[in-house]
Amino acid sequence: MRSIDSSPLAKLLTALLVFAVILVGWRLYGRYRESTATLPDNMAAAGNCTLWFVGSSSIHRWTSLDRDMAPWATENRGINSATLADILPRFANIKPREGRPRALIFYVGENDIAKGVPVRTVMRQLASLFDLRDRLLPDVPVLLLSAKPSPGRAAFLREQRLFNAAAQQFLPHMRVAYYGDITTPLFAGGVMGDNYQRDGVHMNARGYRIWAEVVRQRLRDILPPQVTHNCAP
Repeated sequence: MRSIDSSPLAKLLTALLVFAVILVGWRLYGRYRESTATLPDNMAAAGNCTLWFVGSSSIHRWTSLDRDMAPWATENRGINSATLADILPRFANIKPREGRPRALIFYVGENDIAKGVPVRTVMRQLASLFDLRDRLLPDVPVLLLSAKPSPGRAAFLREQRLFNAAAQQFLPHMRVAYYGDITTPLFAGGVMGDNYQRDGVHMNARGYRIWAEVVRQRLRDILPPQVTHNCAP
């Protein structure tokens, strides 16, 4: 008589058990990776004149950031295609060894809106990001850039405007938090200028120069004159 252990049913059950163990292990490993993931960090910049640029692919793809913002030292900590749900756990894992930037520049919310996340939900997540800033980098100024218009996402202009308006109402209630309007200069003469890559969403070199000028001007408005004199004379 054939042993029950070698029956097709027993083999099937064993295979299912092994598969379940592998699946659970993979999920646990995925959660562990998510819980320990950090913001990108090339460790290229340090010191009292360092700016951290945190956000989605519009930050990540700003490959000329160091040149556009010179003589400021910059850290590009953008994540390609990121939403706030991606950024929040990574920001939460900032470690003391990473130092303190002179200012944080945030560009967030656009991808969330494009994926159908309601503006009220985006604002709640933005509030969580500021809570993390207060806990991990207290008193470091934040410059939040407006959600940019783009030809490829023209269908979301209404939601972007709602987000920008909500952000301007929200920021005065946060500590050392400021708004940077990149929307207005990108609407040259009331239309979107030639500031975009072929995908119609991301900035080209001209577009990023507009961003850089807005950031520079707002930093001059926000930071003590001695700081801007020393860091970007």
